[in-house]
Amino acid sequence: MRKLPLLLTLAFCLQILPAISQNQAVKNAIHAKFNFIDYGLLFDNELKMGQGFEFAYFRNVAPALNIGVPLKLGLAKLPGSSDANTVTAGADIQFRLENMKSTAKVIPFAFGGAGYVVEKSNSHAQFPFGAGLHFRVSPYAFVSLQGEFRKALVENRDNLQVGIGYVYMLHKSEPKPVPPAPLMNDMDKDGTPDSLDLCPTLAGSPTALGCPDADNDGIGDSDDHCPNDPGTIETNGCPDYDNDGLADKDDECPTEAGLLNGCPDADVDGIADKDDKCPNEAGSPTNNGCPESMDSDGDGFADDVDLCPDKSGSNRGCPDSDGDGIADNFDSCPEVAGSVNNNGCPENKEPDADEDGVPDKNDPCPDKAGTFGGCPDSDDDGVADNLDQCPDIAGTAKNNGCPEIKDADGDGVPDSQDKCPNVAGSAKNKGCPEDRDRDGVPDDQDPCPDKAGNLGGCPDSDGDSVADHEDRCPNTAGLPSNFGCPEEKPAPEKKEITVVREKLATAARAVQFESSKAILKDASYDVLDEVVAIMRQSTSYSLSISGYTDDVGEDDENLKLSQDRAKACYDYLLFRGIKAERIRFTGFGEARPIASNETAEGREQNRRVEFELIVE
Repeated sequence: MRKLPLLLTLAFCLQILPAISQNQAVKNAIHAKFNFIDYGLLFDNELKMGQGFEFAYFRNVAPALNIGVPLKLGLAKLPGSSDANTVTAGADIQFRLENMKSTAKVIPFAFGGAGYVVEKSNSHAQFPFGAGLHFRVSPYAFVSLQGEFRKALVENRDNLQVGIGYVYMLHKSEPKPVPPAPLMNDMDKDGTPDSLDLCPTLAGSPTALGCPDADNDGIGDSDDHCPNDPGTIETNGCPDYDNDGLADKDDECPTEAGLLNGCPDADVDGIADKDDKCPNEAGSPTNNGCPESMDSDGDGFADDVDLCPDKSGSNRGCPDSDGDGIADNFDSCPEVAGSVNNNGCPENKEPDADEDGVPDKNDPCPDKAGTFGGCPDSDDDGVADNLDQCPDIAGTAKNNGCPEIKDADGDGVPDSQDKCPNVAGSAKNKGCPEDRDRDGVPDDQDPCPDKAGNLGGCPDSDGDSVADHEDRCPNTAGLPSNFGCPEEKPAPEKKEITVVREKLATAARAVQFESSKAILKDASYDVLDEVVAIMRQSTSYSLSISGYTDDVGEDDENLKLSQDRAKACYDYLLFRGIKAERIRFTGFGEARPIASNETAEGREQNRRVEFELIVE
């Protein structure tokens, strides 16, 4: 204790040394570090790592010389005792090979000093010596790496320390330059300088370069094709609801994005979907957007609009033999040119009661005026009412004047409403087959229609490719040849069990972990694979895994480490396919030692796992 006044005097002198020299622009710095403290390697070659935190103030007194006052707090693993909290105060002299104010990226340094360590029962002086590197991360900040040896004035307290931390140089912030106020002329006082204002005599919006902008879309009214409706530059200031690049006023389909006059064209055949009879199949304009394959007679008219789909012709798909503009099927005189008013026949003075131009003797509907062979076409589908089975609903000639209903699977549900258009189903199920368990297999093909499964429609709980309804062991994976049950093996004999237990004891001694961690070393995997092979020899084998530690450290931490190490072995066996119900694990910490904890050899034996074979 007599050395304490001397150390305090030395610390006081070191703190007033900054007054000796003031030749540096940035003189003060603060340090903060995490320290790793070892009291073991210097005594019994066994690492005893503790942790601590250091805060220090340093003052530059010469171009390459700093004086510092560090304060350290730590939790150390001290020789001959349990962990202890330490407090260290002292003074360091630091020599640098580069000025901290220089632009060097890396600055090496060496240091020495004195300090006083306060423990619970052993306070003493220490003298540190070491070196390190400062790595610059900004003009005034560094990441620091430091190593040191600390010589103590009492026995068993010499130690090694490694620190990593942050150094910050205290400096005055530089004032930001104030830009001069801009000089500008603004005739219309709208905030846009005349030099940038496209309308210098009219107050406007800065976003429209000083011009009036009634709809505030950033386009001046003089250039805006829709000055009262906000739009985009691409559409000259007009709105474009569907964002297809065509203004709504010019867009034939303003609510649907498209490239064909603003309309979509799904099959890219040059015919907008709204006008395309086959919007998902590329076709031709003459075929109303449908492919030629749907034009049975090849006359350029699709079958669904061809009044004569089986006869080639140019008059709405029908032939016109006499060329009088009336299709042969509606021409009462197909071989002689006539007039529309006379139903394709030459003009005559024969009786025509309905005055439709078709003489009563040739008029199928003499009492009803019409243009289709003398008969009317109420639904305007090209099929005269007298031949139209659906006279009030537009249809096709091919379907006798009724609309065609496509039903590919013939289940009575139109394809437009059928969720399964190619598989026959029911109207109740929207055209799809019944599938009560919703596993994707129709009930009429599903052996298990009320239980969802992925094995032909049936569940397979143990994943052995034998469906549960045929599996005699549905919860245990087995062989298809054994009705889903595992192959039975004879119970092991006592001699075999003895050999197995000896193998497990040998394997347990060979399992290794990373120091103070529950991480298996690579060499342990081959050992644990031997344990896996043993467990696979007989399904009657079960295994209990126990973990243990030495008595170094806190009891709670040792108990947790032993449990984690036992679980690491348990997890690996699970990974290799051993069922969880055949394994259990636990940790006992420092309990049940098999050797003395007073020696390094004994502690090494106590840090172990054990495998206990259980035969059912």
